Amino acid sequence: MPRSHIEVEILLRKLEQSLRDAKMWSYSTPPDEDLESKLPFSVDMLSFEQWLQFIFIPKMSELLNSKSILPENVNLLPMAEQGLSTSKNRSGVIEVIKQIDLVFSDQ
Repeated sequence: MPRSHIEVEILLRKLEQSLRDAKMWSYSTPPDEDLESKLPFSVDMLSFEQWLQFIFIPKMSELLNSKSILPENVNLLPMAEQGLSTSKNRSGVIEVIKQIDLVFSDQ
């Protein structure tokens, strides 16, 4: 369970910045139908970095803003390593995702 909502908020900001630094941040929103995929990580419609930007960050931010209960575990690293495997500047993004997974782990 996360130690605090503030800690998760800081990590979401770091994730956004790492995506920007890695030139993985998109300035155009995908079509609405692409954001409505039912598959995990929207693999049929979005790249992993798009999923982070347009699905994960907004949903987590919504939970934080409403002071809702946060997920017990997110385990993003395996998908990040696979989904970002061809990205040259992925190390910063991967590092932040490791931190996010750690905050949500039971340790």
